[in-house]
Amino acid sequence: MAVDLQRVAKIHVAALAVACGAAYATAWADPGSVLVGGAVMGANLWLLKLIAAALAPSPTDEPSAGRTVLAVLALLLKFGLFLGLLAMLFVRLPIDLVGFAIGVTCLLVACVIAALAGEHGAAKGAI
Repeated sequence: MAVDLQRVAKIHVAALAVACGAAYATAWADPGSVLVGGAVMGANLWLLKLIAAALAPSPTDEPSAGRTVLAVLALLLKFGLFLGLLAMLFVRLPIDLVGFAIGVTCLLVACVIAALAGEHGAAKGAI
């Protein structure tokens, strides 16, 4: 079953907006930290999508070892940059860890909702 990443991104933005609004209304978590956590996960998803697109050739392309090596190097670079930037972010800015974790979780919730909605839609349209 394929999950549409555009749909996941839209659900992620909506879940992040709800979480930021709830954090602001209840003052239980810092809304800025929730937003930063969600933005980090959104950027991570976008970069993984680009790497996957580079890794998966079109039907007309012939397989290439160079493309695979490039995708693996890009993935390692992405992980290194993200770990470095996150470490710098936590050292330099006063980020609320609970709020950041809530923002990170919004993408996971969006993935589950999109998968369940896609499953339900496929079953609904089946003959």
